Amino acid sequence: MADKKAKVGIVKYFGQVRQEGRKVVWPTSRETMITTILVLILMVLFGIFFFFVDWFAANGTQFLLNIGAIKNPGSGGGG
Repeated sequence: MADKKAKVGIVKYFGQVRQEGRKVVWPTSRETMITTILVLILMVLFGIFFFFVDWFAANGTQFLLNIGAIKNPGSGGGG
């Protein structure tokens, strides 16, 4: 059976929401700026990292798929 919780009236509910909202500690503008710069720097670094990971994976896959391919155009039959 589900837990039975006491129902709270709408006025009391919004009073509790307001009370909890007063407890929120907002970051300062300096903290927000530092965090934003850090996120941007990490985005660039991860972008570069994943670019190279993708490049190596694509080239490695292409290499493995071409291992058995014949690459001597002059040794074929004909003529």
